[in-house]
Amino acid sequence: MNLRRKILGYSVLVVVALIFLAWLAGLLHFGKIAPGLVAVKPAAPAGRVLTVTMAPISRELEVLGEVMSPSLARISSQVSGRVTRIWVEAGDRVKPGAPLIALSGEEYQARLNQAQAGVAQAQAQWNQISADYQRFQYLLKEGAASPREFEGVEARYKSAQAALSAAQAQAKEASTMQGYTVVRAPRAAVVASRQATVGDLAQPGQLLLSLYNPEELKIEGEINDSFRDRVRIGEHVKVSVPAVNWQGELTIAEIFPISQSLSRTFKVRTGTVRDPKLMPGMFARLSLPLGSAMGMLIPQDAVQQVGQLAMVKVLAGEGPQLRQVKLGRPTDGQVEVLAGLKPGDQIILPNGHVQ
Repeated sequence: MNLRRKILGYSVLVVVALIFLAWLAGLLHFGKIAPGLVAVKPAAPAGRVLTVTMAPISRELEVLGEVMSPSLARISSQVSGRVTRIWVEAGDRVKPGAPLIALSGEEYQARLNQAQAGVAQAQAQWNQISADYQRFQYLLKEGAASPREFEGVEARYKSAQAALSAAQAQAKEASTMQGYTVVRAPRAAVVASRQATVGDLAQPGQLLLSLYNPEELKIEGEINDSFRDRVRIGEHVKVSVPAVNWQGELTIAEIFPISQSLSRTFKVRTGTVRDPKLMPGMFARLSLPLGSAMGMLIPQDAVQQVGQLAMVKVLAGEGPQLRQVKLGRPTDGQVEVLAGLKPGDQIILPNGHVQ
C-alpha cells in the first residue's frame, strides 16, 4: 500500500515537471496568439485616387533661336579722319539725319574752300567771255564781224563754260566729302552698339556703330532638315525670350530654302514683333506644332521630387507606395509620363488638388 502511494506520487511529480518544462519551451499557450503572418487591412489612402489613362497629347518641336532685326544697319565712315565728337550711346533713339559721330574735317574743308575759289574764278571768266560771245553774235548778224572772228569767240565761250562746269563738279565733290565728316542717321532707329571712341582714327568702311529699328524685330530659329516638310509659312508658333520673361504667339513668315551644310539645319523667321523689352541678339525658343499622339498625362501636383528623382504615389495591393517616373513636357497643369506608369495604374493625388 505504501509502495503504491509512493509510485503515484512520483508519477504526479514527473507529469508536473514535464508540463513545466513544456511551458518554458513555449510549447504550451494559455490565451496567447500563435506566431505567424496576419493579414492587415491597409489604411485608406489620404487623397483622391486617379486612374491613369491614355489621351491625345499635342506634340511640339522646340528649337533655339534669337531676336533679330532685318533693318540692322552697320554705320561706317566714308572718309578717313580722327573721331572728334560722339553724340550718341548704345540704346539712344535717333531721328533721320541726326548727327552721330564727327570726324576731323580740316583737310576736307580746305579742299572745299579751294574748289569754291576755283568756281568763283571760272564763273568770272565765263561771265566775261559770255558777254563777248553775245556781243559778237550781234556783230556777226550786222555784218560788223567776220565768221572767223565769231568762231574764235565761240570756242573761248565753250571752253569757259566747260571750265565752269568742271569747277562746279569739283566743288560739289569737295562739299560731299566735307559732309561725310559728320556721320548721320539714315533713318529713325535705336543705337544697337558703338565701336568708336573719341580720338580713334577712322578709315573708309570701318564700322563705327550699329542701328536697328525696334518696330521691325523678328524671331529667327534653326530647324533640323528632317522636319522641313512639316513646317509651313503662316503656321502659328509659340515663342519665348527668357531674358525678359517674354512669351507670345507668332506666325512663320519666311522659310529659308538653303540648308546649313555643317549643322544640317535650315532657318525660319517669324513675322514682326513689337515690344520695347526685346533687342536684337537675345536668346529665344520657338515651339512648332507637330500634331498629336497618344500618351499618359497626370496632374503636375501628383509628382513629388525626392532628391533628383520624380516620384508618384501609386495605390498597390499592399497599400500606397512611391514609384519613380520619367516625365516629359508639362502642359496646362499636367505633365506627360514617359515611363514608370501604365494605363490602369491608380495614383493618389494630394488633398489640396484641384481638378
